[in-house]
Amino acid sequence: MRKFLFYILFIFVIHISTPVFCQIPSSEREALIALYNSTNGDKWNITSGWKTPPLHSDGFAMPGTEGNWFGVTLSENHVSQIVLRENGLIGNIPLEIENVNYLEYLYLAYNELSGNIPSHLGNLKNLNALNLSFNKLSGSIPSQLGNLIKLEFLDMSFNKLNGEIPSEFGNLLRMKELYLHKNELSGFIPSQLGNLSNLNCLFLRDNKLTGEIPKTLGHLTNLEYLWLCYNQLDGTIPIELGSITNLKSLRLEYNRIKGSIPIELGKLKNLEEIWLMNNLLNGSIPAQIGNLSNLYSLRFENNQLSGRIPVEFENLTRLSELRINNNRLSGEIPSQLCNIKKLKTLCLSNNQISGEIPSQLNLLSNLEFLDLSKNLLTGIIPQELGNLRYLKYMNLSENKLTGSIPKQIGNLKELDTCILSHNQLNGIIPADIGKLKNITFLDISYNSLSATNSTLRKWLNKRNPDWEITQNSNEQKSKK
Repeated sequence: MRKFLFYILFIFVIHISTPVFCQIPSSEREALIALYNSTNGDKWNITSGWKTPPLHSDGFAMPGTEGNWFGVTLSENHVSQIVLRENGLIGNIPLEIENVNYLEYLYLAYNELSGNIPSHLGNLKNLNALNLSFNKLSGSIPSQLGNLIKLEFLDMSFNKLNGEIPSEFGNLLRMKELYLHKNELSGFIPSQLGNLSNLNCLFLRDNKLTGEIPKTLGHLTNLEYLWLCYNQLDGTIPIELGSITNLKSLRLEYNRIKGSIPIELGKLKNLEEIWLMNNLLNGSIPAQIGNLSNLYSLRFENNQLSGRIPVEFENLTRLSELRINNNRLSGEIPSQLCNIKKLKTLCLSNNQISGEIPSQLNLLSNLEFLDLSKNLLTGIIPQELGNLRYLKYMNLSENKLTGSIPKQIGNLKELDTCILSHNQLNGIIPADIGKLKNITFLDISYNSLSATNSTLRKWLNKRNPDWEITQNSNEQKSKK
């Protein structure tokens, strides 16, 4: 959204640009021509104005017309903006670009630029926004970019950059948005980034970063988005992150982070999304996480978390997604979870959760995805689950459930996947199950179930061909 707003700002300024017929310094004109020539300008998608006759001896439109060149904006007889987003640029960024001394916005995203980022860009002391994303740039990020003290927006995402993040970035005190994701950056996250007190977005995901998360990031009190996911980070989650009180999204998934979840994260009252999955986290889930009343997505799956599910989760009234599967959680499913009325996804599978399935789950009227498989659940399948009219996926397999399949399950008109296998279910399968017209995957194998209704048997055989031969008792044979 923020990058989109920057783009709209660029286009708006282009359309209201001031005098197009003004003389810019020859060095700036030469830099524009160098950019054109080094990026195969004749093949750009749009080249209007650049070579509009009459032509100068250099082969381009006459001096004084540069304000009419597509993508170029002038201000007070200087080039202030170059915006050539998605315009078919192929080639290298020329060294001459450093001569556009008054440049404030350089936007070359969504092209096919290659080669290194020129260190000379560090001489553009008036630069406010630099966007080179979605290109094929390689090599390391020049440390000289740390000289751009007016820079507020930097996006180099979706390239092939390698090497370390320059510690000199700690000098960019006006920086509000920093996007370096989807590259091949390595090394540690510089602790100097903690100096960027105006930073709102920090996206470093999908790189090869190692080491610990710097404690200094806790100084970034204006930060709203912290994405360090899909790296090779280790160590623990710094308790200092609990000081980033404006944080809305914390994503640390797919790293090698160990230790416990700090209780200090419960102070992040503005947090809307917390993803810590696929790490090596252990210990219990802090009850303080229940203080995050603005949270809509919580994902802690694929860790080594233990203990009970906090009853304080009932305070997460805006929560839409709760995934804490593939851990070592124990105890019963708290009935308090049923107070999270906006919940659409509840995934508790592959833990050591015991007790019965709460009948109050029917209060989760917006639930679409329910996975309680691979636990130690006992008792019956509550007939109240048949009230979950939006449910599309239900997996209760690999538990110790007993009793029959409730006929009310046939009321789940939206159900696409139903997995009840590997339990101790018994009795006759209700004919109402055949009302599940949207079902594409059904597995009721490895129970002690039977079907006496011939129509139902045909329906079952079509969707779960092996269901009958995998039953554990001779009960199904009694119908013959």
